Amino acid sequence: MLFYRVAGAAQSRVFNLLKRPALCPGRGTIYTSPPMNGRDVTKREKYFLQKDKIPLGFTIIYRAPMEYYLSACNIATSFSFLALVGMSAFSFSEYFRNVTVPFQMEYATLTTNENDLFFFVGFFFLINVIIRIVINRYPLRIYRRENQYIAVFEGQIPLGIRMLQYRRGDVVVVPPSGILPWQDARYKINGNKVLLLNEYFRTPSELNIMLKSSNV
Repeated sequence: MLFYRVAGAAQSRVFNLLKRPALCPGRGTIYTSPPMNGRDVTKREKYFLQKDKIPLGFTIIYRAPMEYYLSACNIATSFSFLALVGMSAFSFSEYFRNVTVPFQMEYATLTTNENDLFFFVGFFFLINVIIRIVINRYPLRIYRRENQYIAVFEGQIPLGIRMLQYRRGDVVVVPPSGILPWQDARYKINGNKVLLLNEYFRTPSELNIMLKSSNV
């Protein structure tokens, strides 16, 4: 029960974040994060550099919030997918077909009929897919060294991370389309779709610098 409460709270926080408007240069108001003193920035930067095992010379220019909530959602969705796959495999196995259960499923306690149960399961699966897409496109941190960048994302396996290395000018704006939120914050980095919120950059100019070609 405690696991589902934590997972539910994490998913609620992620959906609240999805409802926030995107803040991107040229398409909305630009905000900056509240200033912090130099000592705090240095301590945090050292912590993340060591945590992500970033090479020397890189500095952090982007840090998104709610990392622990995203990790909780990653664990919850991974567990949900494994549970659904396991239940599906077991239900279609020859052994399951020959098993005689000593009770009868009462769908009326949860839903009106069996079709409603499948509907709820399908909706739950769809929500998990949407959350997983957002997690995969949501960079936790971005580091820069001159024209080189490293973006850090939640890993495909829970509690892990994955990195995307690119250069200045590799980031392009994606035109708004589809039904997912943050239409004005969608970008592509070497073909990989990402969500970048301008308010979490160290300065508003960092995104503009990233978008410019290194040949300019």
